[in-house]
Amino acid sequence: MKSWAWGLAGLSLLAILLRNAPLLLLTFFLSLIAGATLLWLRACLQGVTYRRRFSSLRLFHGESTDLYIEIANAKPLPLAWLRAEDELPKVLAVEPARLSASHRPGRQRLLNLLSLRWYERVTRHYRVTGVQRGAWAFGPARLISGDMFGFSVREETLERVDTLLVYPRLVPLIALGLPSDRPFGDFRAMRRLAEDPLRLNGARDYVSGDSMRHVHWKASAHRGTLQTKTFDASANRPLAIFLNINTYEHVWEGIDPELQEYAITTAASLANWAWSQGQAVGLYANAVTQPGAHVVRIRPAGHRDQLTLILEALARLVPYGRWAIEDSLRGEALHLPYGTTVVVVSARVGTGLRRTLLYLHDRGYAVSLVMLGQADPAALVPGVRTFHIGGREAWHALTSLTLA
Repeated sequence: MKSWAWGLAGLSLLAILLRNAPLLLLTFFLSLIAGATLLWLRACLQGVTYRRRFSSLRLFHGESTDLYIEIANAKPLPLAWLRAEDELPKVLAVEPARLSASHRPGRQRLLNLLSLRWYERVTRHYRVTGVQRGAWAFGPARLISGDMFGFSVREETLERVDTLLVYPRLVPLIALGLPSDRPFGDFRAMRRLAEDPLRLNGARDYVSGDSMRHVHWKASAHRGTLQTKTFDASANRPLAIFLNINTYEHVWEGIDPELQEYAITTAASLANWAWSQGQAVGLYANAVTQPGAHVVRIRPAGHRDQLTLILEALARLVPYGRWAIEDSLRGEALHLPYGTTVVVVSARVGTGLRRTLLYLHDRGYAVSLVMLGQADPAALVPGVRTFHIGGREAWHALTSLTLA
């Protein structure tokens, strides 16, 4: 613009020196155009808003949601043209959409090219389908505009990011090759089942060692001797699922994406089954979630939001484990409620994991192992109920079945 100003000033001076009226008139009109262009460039993106609106920010695998892109021009100056580029994840299906490649790996750009009158709002409607588990970021967006002649261009980046959660697949246990009724059997643990304080069934004489919190004062007053409350054992065992996110013995060997998704789907389906049975269920994993790098430690519970917490954690899991799954078992199992059934989902069963499973079994825990990948007879642990649900072929068959 500075070169234009100097050029117009020189042209005006030349017209005055030559006393050339047509040249002076042309300079005047060019000055008007340059002024309008400068004004347009400075004000083109002022009052322009770009907003994403989802009908739902949480999807089950295969579900779709509506995405609305609202672009508004809240000023009296119209826009001859506006180009909006929004960063989207490449793995999600967006229809109908004009898409282009992005310089960011795993990303693509949603393009919108339009003109806006003064105080006009335009809404574009798209359909987003959750075809891949994960926490997917939409944004940032870039707005590009300029004068109507295309002499100058101005752009602005909108840093707002919206996150769409896609939960893992949920399949019936029979599709995983697990029995749908009592998949982990009736265990006879060495420990006595936890008593449920909400299931009072009577009173008995107090004996040394009873907790004073369980003294039945009303019955004591009625009988004249100290009485202790008695309870029924909990109707359902809590279920603690331990997910090994690693698919190889060592992290530096990489990951097998298919086996990893198979393991996550298995853990999600087990949690869904237990929750639907009214059973307390929890989830532990040897990985963290993003953002925030939170450790996956969801203690067994049966409240109505428990399944949602588990599915959200599985959707946000990073693909690499930070520590061995046996470390999670040793650190968390001793803090579980009495009678808890421990289920380990893993594609690899090394020496450390076998030792830990045997240790928990010897301590009286009801332990089950769900193995993925290649069958390994050496992975069998005495006393630990083991299921082998197949490898990549089983995963391909499962995904074909759910897609159909």
